Parts: sequence; structure tokens; C-alpha cells
Amino acid sequence: MEQKYTVNQVAAMTGLSTRTIRNYLRSGLISGEKTDGVWLFSAEEFADMLSNPTIKPAVKAKSNAVIFDFIADDRKKNNKICTILDLYADENEAEAVSQFFCSAINNDYNTADLTFKYEKNGKNIRVILSGVEDVVADLINRYYSE
Repeated sequence: MEQKYTVNQVAAMTGLSTRTIRNYLRSGLISGEKTDGVWLFSAEEFADMLSNPTIKPAVKAKSNAVIFDFIADDRKKNNKICTILDLYADENEAEAVSQFFCSAINNDYNTADLTFKYEKNGKNIRVILSGVEDVVADLINRYYSE
């Protein structure tokens, strides 16, 4: 069964607000499927969104902001990690990467302790994780052990 992403998941991966994503849907910039009142996006629709020339700069800016905000915060109250995974993958591998992180984050982690961004540019995938050190380290260890 193909992975489907909700508006909240797409927002978490891109850094865009759910309102912005819904505005993109209304304006026809992106497409998805509404099932039982919930918008769902296939991996292909998500990839199309990431490559849309109108949307791509906003997603890139949000991803860069995660890194810049992490560096600029010199008053952290606990240990934190910000890491970037640059991966080279075909379409199936790219879908597996996004599916792994979305599933793990939505099911196993407190999203208040973690920031996650996903970018795809052709066969290049960038995953940015920032948050409390044990959460980020555990997630990376799980990714590389599976």
C-alpha cells in the first residue's frame, strides 16, 4: 500500500503551515485527494509539490531556517543536536526514507522535542533533524539500523 501523507505531515516535512498548504490546494498549485474530509497526498504528489518552482523556494527557506535558528540559539536549556542527512536515492528509496521518518515521528516521538524537514531534488534527498539530543540520536540510530 502506498504511503499517503496528511496535511499535518506535509507541513512538518516542509516547514510550511497547514494553512499555506490548504491555500496551495485551493489555488491549484498542488493536488491531493480528499477522503472522509481529510486531505491526503501520495508520494508522487508530495514530490511534485517539492519540485514546484513556486513552492520550492519557500520550502528551502524553511529548511535553512531550522539550521540558522539552531545556530543562533545560544541559550539552550538542554543538550540538542542538529544534523543533516544528504542521501542519494531512486524514487522507491526516497519514498522509503520519507515513510520511515514520517511514521517514526508520528508514532514514536514527541514532536515538541524534534524538528524534521525533508527536501527532494531529483535523486538527492536532504533530511534535517533538530531537537533534544537523545531523541535525534535515537531516530538516526533507528534509521541506520533498519
